[in-house]
Amino acid sequence: MATRSAKKKKIKYRPISFKVTEKQKSIIDDYCHMHDLGTVQLLKLALKEYLERNVSSQYGNEEMIISENQLTIFDIIRELESEEV
Repeated sequence: MATRSAKKKKIKYRPISFKVTEKQKSIIDDYCHMHDLGTVQLLKLALKEYLERNVSSQYGNEEMIISENQLTIFDIIRELESEEV
């Protein structure tokens, strides 16, 4: 007998609209054309990146986002361990 796969949870989408100037629209269109992106796809990527950088600590995600130039305590421990050997 075939097993049933788990049902996928429905995702609710909400429309968002805003206005941009002609100059901003032409810049967006040029960028999308150069990188083979759609306008909506570009805006979703930009919004996702912004939210990952700025909103994670406000909504219960306690994991801090660390920039690539910032050391963590684990980096320091690894350095100390490698010096001991």
